[in-house]
Amino acid sequence: MEPEEVVAALAAWSVRLVQFNGLVADRLGVGTTELQCLYELAQHGPATPGALAARLNLTTGSASRMVERLHAGGHVRRVPDPADRRRVLVEPEPASLARIGAVYEPLNARLAALLTDVDEAWLDRMGAFLVAAEERTDDLIREL
Repeated sequence: MEPEEVVAALAAWSVRLVQFNGLVADRLGVGTTELQCLYELAQHGPATPGALAARLNLTTGSASRMVERLHAGGHVRRVPDPADRRRVLVEPEPASLARIGAVYEPLNARLAALLTDVDEAWLDRMGAFLVAAEERTDDLIREL
């Protein structure tokens, strides 16, 4: 494959992932932005609503309303910030993360099965490419 073909294949897969994420969000009774928020919390740990706003490219008001919806749905809880008791952190509810994991598990298993016969050096290169691709995408998001 030529580099342009790989980029086109990644773009096609990303469209399918967006569709899949929409179905997951529907199944959980949240919006796609709320699902992204839960992912951020699962990956990076508790955060303030302001930090979530910055990570998700939302206004602070939109992030606060999103946290309210997630809290009302039992997906997150608010806890005092141990470093500053005046601040509140948002953290995911473990049961909600377990439900999300159960929905993603079949996809993750299918993708892992595709990689079972791939040698370690190729996986290392692929992993490095994916990390770099995420970084380049983050850079572009900040530029826009």
